[in-house]
Amino acid sequence: MKKLFIITALVLISCGNNSPSACDCAEMSKERIESKMETLTKSSEEQQEIFKNWEEKLAPCAKKIEESLSFEKEVQDCLISLFQLDNDEVLEDNSSE
Repeated sequence: MKKLFIITALVLISCGNNSPSACDCAEMSKERIESKMETLTKSSEEQQEIFKNWEEKLAPCAKKIEESLSFEKEVQDCLISLFQLDNDEVLEDNSSE
């Protein structure tokens, strides 16, 4: 299932324009959420740099969200789907053990 999602995402990215899709934004948001634990072991300066980098990466998404409430909903839906896929994989792994 995850392979299908990755292939679909790659096709959409390669065919799209420079503007991120809702699912691109959701994927970046998920990565940011998952990386927050890493920042706990960093110095204050490193944490600020990481925060700044994420703000820059997510700026196009923030702009599109400000322009369209429906885009924000699409991002949320994709984010929920991404977390659900991860959850399903964990459940599959646990059931096969």
